[in-house]
Amino acid sequence: MVEKKIKFMTSGQLMSFCNTCQKMKSDIDVTDMANRNFRIDGKSLLGLMSIKLGLPMRLVITGEDEEMAHQYFTKYEME
Repeated sequence: MVEKKIKFMTSGQLMSFCNTCQKMKSDIDVTDMANRNFRIDGKSLLGLMSIKLGLPMRLVITGEDEEMAHQYFTKYEME
């Protein structure tokens, strides 16, 4: 399991993130930092569009290609 703190600033970033997630075999979940019960499948564009832009989120990747997460998702990590 890999966890990262991420933030989306534009709807274009959400679409790019979703396209990347759909290429992976791992389970990818995005959760609200304040409410862990709020869980969105990273492969669901409709679910991702419900995220408020600019808020910090937690990315959780679990599966066989999770080691590739650093390479794919670094551009979404919070500074």
